[in-house]
Amino acid sequence: MAKDALQWLQRLCTLYTKHDHSVYACTAEAHTSGILVRLELDRGNLYLLVQPPQQAGSYASTASMDISIHHPPEAGPLPGNGELVARQFIAVLKRADKGDLLVPTGGGSPVEMRPAPDAQPLPLPETRVEEAQAAQAKATHSEEIHWASFVGYKAIVTQDLYPHVDPLGKIVSEEEILSGWRQTVKRISNGTAPQKLGLYVHSPFCTVACTFCYCAKTDRFDRAMMDAYLEQLHDEISLFAPVFSESTFTSVYFGGGTPSLLSPAALRRLFASLYGAFNVPDGTQIIFEGNPDSLNEQKIEVLAEVGRISRLTIGVQTLDERVQAIVKRFNKPEHVARAVTAARAAGIRHVNCDVMAGMPEQTLESFQQDVEFLIGLDPDSLHLNGYRPLPRTELAQALPEIDDRAVELRDAMLAWGTERLAAAGHSDKMGQGARKTKNAANIQEYNLRRQNSSLLGLGYPARSHSFGAHYYAPEVGSDFDSGLAAELAHKRRWRAVEVDDLEEQHKYLVNNFRTGFSRSEFVSIFGVEAREVAPAAFAKLEAMGVISVVGDQVRSHVATPEEDLTYRTFFYSPKHMARAREVWGPEYDRSMDYRKELLRLTESQG
Repeated sequence: MAKDALQWLQRLCTLYTKHDHSVYACTAEAHTSGILVRLELDRGNLYLLVQPPQQAGSYASTASMDISIHHPPEAGPLPGNGELVARQFIAVLKRADKGDLLVPTGGGSPVEMRPAPDAQPLPLPETRVEEAQAAQAKATHSEEIHWASFVGYKAIVTQDLYPHVDPLGKIVSEEEILSGWRQTVKRISNGTAPQKLGLYVHSPFCTVACTFCYCAKTDRFDRAMMDAYLEQLHDEISLFAPVFSESTFTSVYFGGGTPSLLSPAALRRLFASLYGAFNVPDGTQIIFEGNPDSLNEQKIEVLAEVGRISRLTIGVQTLDERVQAIVKRFNKPEHVARAVTAARAAGIRHVNCDVMAGMPEQTLESFQQDVEFLIGLDPDSLHLNGYRPLPRTELAQALPEIDDRAVELRDAMLAWGTERLAAAGHSDKMGQGARKTKNAANIQEYNLRRQNSSLLGLGYPARSHSFGAHYYAPEVGSDFDSGLAAELAHKRRWRAVEVDDLEEQHKYLVNNFRTGFSRSEFVSIFGVEAREVAPAAFAKLEAMGVISVVGDQVRSHVATPEEDLTYRTFFYSPKHMARAREVWGPEYDRSMDYRKELLRLTESQG
């Protein structure tokens, strides 16, 4: 039975921005000549006209339709990457179209089209090796894959951010950290390091620690401890300020913990200290995290007027009282509505809300009610997070596994939520649901992942990155609270992974492995082709069908976090992998099914 091509394309567009992160938004709508697909790019829009087969002058064809590049005069010049994006989008259409789509014939006035040279269908290479060949390659590399799954397992039970500073770093002196930053600041100035420079400020205190949360936080504190921590934070600002006297910060993020627990007076002093010590120009994206129940109108006024906050992230997670009792969150809908309303009234440009899917006792109906309630508040972005029983959290220790039915329910929630947000005008970019403008997305996170930008982290145990020098953080020690006590006793020790430009290149490959990336972007940052950095890894991963290189794009074909954690280790630098063998190697057991352990920790019982 034939399917309606318009509805089919609309559903595909909803999902496509997760496939290609160079596309901000994708929509399909009826057109007088067929169906018009609009792809919103960085430097303009790309329009594809979809018509029934055997239309003259088509750009490419699938089983059910012909596709042309439609360029209305009012759209301006065709984006520079328009042809490449068209190829990639059409490749997806070719794989998905089974020949059963009914495309309307239209019948309106003719449109201006841009056919391919000689009006020949575009040659689109296959993106995967044959399944049998991939299976043979995986068998050939089975021992290396087993070791890789062990490294992935160790990463997730210790620290999954690459390079793994806490478990694999070494103790360095404060002067080494400062010297590394002086080197990086000089490189940023002369153009030999990425130009973006972020500032992150950590507040580790929570009224009650959520049982699902793996962030660095404590709920065992009093007012005297918080005051001592803030004094230490001001001392740290003074320590680093001279290094950055000639630098400009391009993003600021206040995270935690719960930064909104700070009093208005403490916030005022913190903002004055930061902006007095560091150059943060007007217009810089400044993000602040808060809980609805501690974001009153007075604090929000301070955030807007003194803190210059441009994006307020409100952690909602769930409003289902049964789920709240399990995860120890007790926000009420009126708290959320009050915070959003106050932020709008204070002039904060972007308001983001976070909500989780798939938590214990959560139903599809209660998740849908939460999403509908939040959409009704008209946030600039609504970030959907799927629950996974990650280790080091109280909830995962109490309920270490979620069964396959729970995984299916969680994924159904996320699928419904993604479609509902798309219908409400949200589009996916950089992992955020940017509703009103792409500037509502988290610029700092994007710069760290896609540009290898530098980041100065302040507070315990904020992680930092001085490009070409260190990835580092204060040492946590045996547990978070003992490390915090050492911090407050002025006994901080720095733990770091020393890095050079080659390590920076491997870090980019690891951290962008699952999303894929463009080869030209890699060259623009590092001045070298990605394949030249890790030729053996590229050859193995391509042979196994794990990645493919199509034109400018390196695409990943991993489907689960377990596969991501395993196969990304092929891109670890030789130096960091040697360190993993030195520290973790004695625990390696060839008889252990680490893939099963990864599945248990990230998905289900497997």
